[in-house]
Amino acid sequence: MVFSRQLTKKELEQLLNMQEFVRQAHAESDSHDYSHVFTVCRYAIDIAKDIPDPIDPFVCIAGALLHDIGKTNTVFAHIHGLFGGGLAEEYLDGIGVDRTIRDSVCRVVIRHTPTSMIPPETPEEKVIYDADTLDRLGLMGLLRGFIGKTGDSMEHIMTKYMTKRRLDYDKLNYDFSRELGDSLHQELLEFLFIIEGRLNERMASIEGIFEKEGLVE
Repeated sequence: MVFSRQLTKKELEQLLNMQEFVRQAHAESDSHDYSHVFTVCRYAIDIAKDIPDPIDPFVCIAGALLHDIGKTNTVFAHIHGLFGGGLAEEYLDGIGVDRTIRDSVCRVVIRHTPTSMIPPETPEEKVIYDADTLDRLGLMGLLRGFIGKTGDSMEHIMTKYMTKRRLDYDKLNYDFSRELGDSLHQELLEFLFIIEGRLNERMASIEGIFEKEGLVE
């Protein structure tokens, strides 16, 4: 199965409009920039070509393009799926997308991330969930995830993030997604091993430093 149907001329025009909208909307983004959005789009098309489930091409591609639109507002980044669903609805209405198709795309945006706490159900929702997860794997996914993180100490931020990334591979929905992500997951685990080792060495080197240097009687 590639896609369940072909795009209409109007849908193609809407997707091209969407592409430019997303490029501008993510112009100030860091780790969720335009390159991430299109990487997710590429993964989504690859997955859709392999799985047996019928995939609507407009819902799939529009969902990939708009999946992180909620990330363009940092205030709501922690609930960007739910927030982005509302933004997507307004935008899709504005460009004249059919209401049924619009609702399906908005569901993709809402359910593409575990932070919404609403798991994906339709094939399109599962495809975009997997595509987004795949871009969190590997060295580039790991580095991308560190960008923009603030709050506690470097060690705490890195440890918290790496703990989450270790679990991503097992959350993929499709066997083909796991095939695509297998080498990236192994690469991720290798780098996690190195980084975690360095962090442990770093913390051990500063523990009791005054005693170690003979500065305390």
